[in-house]
Amino acid sequence: MPMIRPFRVSDTEQVSRISDSSLKEDYDTALFYSIYESWNGLFLVAVEDNMVVGFINGLTEANGLSRILMLAVHNDYRYMGIGSALLDNFVSVLSSRGARKVLLEVRPSNLNAIGFYRKKGFRTAGMIRNFYNDGEDGIRMVRDVTRDKVCR
Repeated sequence: MPMIRPFRVSDTEQVSRISDSSLKEDYDTALFYSIYESWNGLFLVAVEDNMVVGFINGLTEANGLSRILMLAVHNDYRYMGIGSALLDNFVSVLSSRGARKVLLEVRPSNLNAIGFYRKKGFRTAGMIRNFYNDGEDGIRMVRDVTRDKVCR
């Protein structure tokens, strides 16, 4: 199993390549550095053989709410538990910071991601019309963050 650790600036190019091949949105490489600078500690990567094979990032909002911005795993490393490990570690950090709920948005067309998040305790909390740049709606999902649900 890959090691999960905090993002480093030197990871930017590898994270950007995973994003480009895994996510439909087109994110500028500078965005990843910006997220790191703005929300340090809520940007984790999975590393195997000195190569970044997945990442998750997000932010903490007011009133105990947190939000996952992106979660992606390199195509060659999917279905190996890496997404679960990233999410579990991310939620563990949120829990230690006192978060009560974590939110995310996912495309309705991304059935694999929706199934994954449901297995990880997320439930549908609503729809957001025209959420993505290409006009696709977004499904908002939410999960309670409690210490007894966190995998360590």
